[in-house]
Amino acid sequence: MEQEAEGKLWEIVEESEVVLLITHGEGYPRMRPMTVVAYEDDGSLWFATSKSSRKVEEIGQNPHATACFINLEGGAYAQVFGDAEVVEDPDLKKELWDEDWAEYWEGPEDPDYVLLALRGKRAEYYLLEEDELWVVDFGD
Repeated sequence: MEQEAEGKLWEIVEESEVVLLITHGEGYPRMRPMTVVAYEDDGSLWFATSKSSRKVEEIGQNPHATACFINLEGGAYAQVFGDAEVVEDPDLKKELWDEDWAEYWEGPEDPDYVLLALRGKRAEYYLLEEDELWVVDFGD
């Protein structure tokens, strides 16, 4: 049953039309639309961003973050809760690089281009039609 629940979670992640990353800044949650560039079965979600961004500053002050996925067509939404960290590994930056990002950064070696890893600890998703809430724990 746990594998089935995780499978459905990743299906929602892949099919979501809207993805929001929520961090904490100045006493309030702050959200912004993002694109997931990769995910792992251990609950990790990967995003690309600028090292100089406000979200990186906020994560430095409070790593707790949430990614929210809204799948309008599929009638579901999901949330992944965990701690975010900035990753500057040059090999990983190169591996996950997308040429479409050239309008933001000069390439995978650009010092302002970094990866954000949200290390998911727990997730939940809601299936609207079935009126069901599912919880997935990723463990430590």
